[in-house]
Amino acid sequence: MKTPAGLTDNLRGILLLVASVTCFGVVDGISKMLIETQSFGQVVLARYVLSLPILLLATAPGEWKNLFHTKMVFLQIVRGIVPVVIGGSMVIAVWYLPLAEATVILFAGPFLVLALSGWLLGERVGAASWVGVVVGFIAVLIVARPGFSELSQYTIFPAIAAVFYAGFQLLTRHLGAAGEPPTTTLAWTLLIGIIVGVPLALTSWMPQTMETWALSFALGVIFGLAQLLMAKAFSLAPANLLTPFTYFQILSALVFGFLVFGDIPDMWTFVGIALIVGAGLYVFGRSAPKAR
Repeated sequence: MKTPAGLTDNLRGILLLVASVTCFGVVDGISKMLIETQSFGQVVLARYVLSLPILLLATAPGEWKNLFHTKMVFLQIVRGIVPVVIGGSMVIAVWYLPLAEATVILFAGPFLVLALSGWLLGERVGAASWVGVVVGFIAVLIVARPGFSELSQYTIFPAIAAVFYAGFQLLTRHLGAAGEPPTTTLAWTLLIGIIVGVPLALTSWMPQTMETWALSFALGVIFGLAQLLMAKAFSLAPANLLTPFTYFQILSALVFGFLVFGDIPDMWTFVGIALIVGAGLYVFGRSAPKAR
């Protein structure tokens, strides 16, 4: 039997998304390392300025002059602002919270994508997806436990990031489906981030060491790669199919937090992770055939 072309695109999109969110987990981990000695503005700026090599390598030199050519200027600007809010909120979140806990709370966002993709993108969202939304929200409440921990006041920051993360994915899918090249989307994202990041960094600059320069460069390169891979993934496959696979970022954050910071999540965090992973697998198993 001949494999449908759409199935190939769906599988490619899934693989690219898994690679993207794994990179995002590492980005949050490196941000947590840098925020100990660098200002908030420096961490934000490093994500964008030092992502430029990824953009240039992903674009043929002859196409550099067309990188900002778009028919959807307003949406590209909005899409560029959104990751600044997400990144800023997550930098503050991981400053106070363990990496895995902050990431799990962030993952209210993907389930909001499932809830909104039918309304905003016209994609079919079945009952299984709604089950995933409810279970995912319960999982976030279990991990955040608002009011039951001295750190619970800081869970507002990954919660804010979660709302914007949902909008980020929906905008990315809309632009990709409209034919906007991933490199153009990345170019606008970096431009907006640099415009916001430069004044923040210059007004709060702190001394750099060889180690912080190396970490900043790694942060920028991995962030740029994550952005590019996500834009490409959402240009290939529908949001309601890809969204369950974003939970791989939780695993990335869990491993990074354990290896680098020695963070060992408590029992309730593992319960929340299990619920989110289980909900993602359930939604994919029930929704993937329809997406094909």
